[in-house]
Amino acid sequence: MAAPEAKPEGVYNAEALQLNDEIVDMLMLLDYESRFCTKELKPLARTFFAYQAQNPAHQFKYFTQLVVWALSLIKLQADWDEYDDPNTVITNMLVILKDAGVQVQAVPGKLKAGYGDSVCQVLNALLKEVLRRVGFEYGAPTYPDEGLADEADVDSDAEIQSVGEDEMPGDGEEDDLMYQENEVKKAADDDEDDHQVLQAKVDPKEWLLEVERVSSKLKITMPNDSKEWRTHLQQTKGYKQVIENQFPTSKAQLEKLGSQLSQALERIKGKEAFINSQFDQRALDYRQQQEELTQVQTQYTELNEVVMNLQIELKNVGEELEVVKNDMEEKSSTVTDTAPIVKMKDAFKRLRTDTRQLEVRIGVVSHTLMQAKLRQRPQEDQKHRGVYGDSRANADDDQYDDNDA
Repeated sequence: MAAPEAKPEGVYNAEALQLNDEIVDMLMLLDYESRFCTKELKPLARTFFAYQAQNPAHQFKYFTQLVVWALSLIKLQADWDEYDDPNTVITNMLVILKDAGVQVQAVPGKLKAGYGDSVCQVLNALLKEVLRRVGFEYGAPTYPDEGLADEADVDSDAEIQSVGEDEMPGDGEEDDLMYQENEVKKAADDDEDDHQVLQAKVDPKEWLLEVERVSSKLKITMPNDSKEWRTHLQQTKGYKQVIENQFPTSKAQLEKLGSQLSQALERIKGKEAFINSQFDQRALDYRQQQEELTQVQTQYTELNEVVMNLQIELKNVGEELEVVKNDMEEKSSTVTDTAPIVKMKDAFKRLRTDTRQLEVRIGVVSHTLMQAKLRQRPQEDQKHRGVYGDSRANADDDQYDDNDA
């Protein structure tokens, strides 16, 4: 089943139609119906790429897939994918076609449409290259031998007793006519009396009137058809006469023009040789300066690369410097900050104050204990004297004094 044919948009593009027709013929020579066509990519119609299809996306996909398949036949790999951008696909396609030796003058914007002259030119040139590389050659046409009967001369002036085309017997009636003629001949041989001269009983005047009446209907008018062979023959004779009349003058003019062109060509060659001899030294200087320019450009490229590397290194060093500066700023801000020292001083002052208060309290408590001991001592002395006597009390007093000492 053929692919859906595109609807013309009111423009008869003869060149695209002819190229599309040749494309289909070449694809059939490559057996694309069995090697390329699928359920989605059906065989082409002969106007598929000449006009825009109802589904432009399918038409563009068919075009790109057909190019990929044709490139695979000559062992070339397409470097684009089905889902790539159309602009990228067209650019890569033109590059690979140029590398393959397929010369086409196509506009990428028109190829993106998927139809038209540019698409047909690309496919036509590519398929011709494929046929050339696979070794296909067109053979000479062979025509069957057909016996052509000589055409009978026609008397264009014949008017009376002429038979019109509508009254001519058909192919099936000729055999019947021949059979009837044979029967008539046999009957005539048997009856010789029928060969006598016939005597007409019709009035000659009435006969002439009847002839004048039907003569206009019996007259054969040859149609003035451009496809009729007599017209072609007449035109050919006229063209031959024109050529015979114009050829001598044209030949003389062409010979004169050829001699003038030969002289001009000789002068151009002489001038070219003179210019080459005069400007040989300048051309040598130009080549030397061109080589020096190439060397300078090479050195510039190398130095430019060195400068770029140094710039990258400088950038990295600058980034490290920024990091170091930030660290230094943080440390300097920490060193110059006196808030912790002030806090420590305040803490020391509080500690001193607390220490003094504790010392005062300790002194007060010690003084209180001392007073308590002094108050309890006379009472204890009296108790000891009452129980043990004076001697032991004296000894205890001496002992107490010693301990106190």
